[in-house]
Amino acid sequence: MSASASTSFVLEGDPPSHLNDSDDIDSLPSTDTDTTQDGHEESDAEREWRESMQQLEMLLTMFVIPYIGKYFGRKAAYWGRFHAYG
Repeated sequence: MSASASTSFVLEGDPPSHLNDSDDIDSLPSTDTDTTQDGHEESDAEREWRESMQQLEMLLTMFVIPYIGKYFGRKAAYWGRFHAYG
């Protein structure tokens, strides 16, 4: 393939689409829409902290606690079986 076969073309007329993006920016809301019912604005850090705590709670209740219970349940069954028959 030669250099003349791969040329780029510029169309005259309309400006490139990235120059018309200012209309999209002007239509964005200028105020913060994250407010609670009492009117207290919530920061991004507070929201992320709460979401992290919810994820940690879900991790504990779905995985960690059942495996700990399984481990201690087997230990109790093992010791109960051997100590019951003396």
